[in-house]
Amino acid sequence: MLFAVLFVSLLFGPAGAAACDLPSPASGDVAPSDAPLVACTGWAELPEIGDDPCGLCYAAHFCDSLPGGRNYTVCYDPERRCGVWSAFPLHDCYRSDARRSDRWRIDPDLPAEVQPDLAGGSYRPSAGYSRGHLVASNDRTVSRAANEQTFYVTNVAPQWQNSFNGGVWSALEADCWKNVCADTLYVVSGVCFAADTLAVTDRSGCRCVVPTHFYRVLLRSKSGRTGRPVGELSADELQCVGFWFENRAHPRGKPSRYMVPVAEIERRTGLTFFVNVPQAPKHHCEPSDWTFR
Repeated sequence: MLFAVLFVSLLFGPAGAAACDLPSPASGDVAPSDAPLVACTGWAELPEIGDDPCGLCYAAHFCDSLPGGRNYTVCYDPERRCGVWSAFPLHDCYRSDARRSDRWRIDPDLPAEVQPDLAGGSYRPSAGYSRGHLVASNDRTVSRAANEQTFYVTNVAPQWQNSFNGGVWSALEADCWKNVCADTLYVVSGVCFAADTLAVTDRSGCRCVVPTHFYRVLLRSKSGRTGRPVGELSADELQCVGFWFENRAHPRGKPSRYMVPVAEIERRTGLTFFVNVPQAPKHHCEPSDWTFR
């Protein structure tokens, strides 16, 4: 297949090393592609990536302007022409005053022929679904280059715009920054396909399947200032939470209404989150541990 599975990775240090303390990639701004699929990187935010990834594509994106070079990891479905998940750290070192670039383009680390034609505009028909970011533009404002990488077309999925992408999902993205800590907040944003019956097209008329659900899962230390990798902390020192949404309008929706344990999202998606932090308390979430409207 032209879209043979690709995983770009480096074998970095212990799970959950603070984002600002990571070493820079040895080969510049893109990591080598010869690491085994299952090896991953030890990063705390990564879901499990099995030996049978069902034709999915993976890439880890790096940028010289970022601390340690690390931006985010993406999982992309070439059959559905849709981002599946993006995993990334959130930390104050990823924020500054760079403006939204809106430079939509093909992901240079994955085969161009299986990516949607969205650089010149959103999905068709234009009404209803927009290019919904998995890693938000506002999550990467430390530099223009880091922000531009959030506009790769592999980092988006068809998302209902009114009262979802432009409503409660946007509020969730903003509120995540109220929960960022010195120890780093680890995030996976993704989609789920309970059915493949609904689709839109890209600008060239190619079919893009609309996901039925969106989710976001979070992991951090409770105190936020242990100074230790989350992989070295006990379950009692960690906290997790998930958010689960149908891909539709959510009038007057608040993120806290959609809060669920991470284990529930694992059950619904079939994924295993935070695999490099096996002690993460995924079966429990305490709303009072978090700051969400």
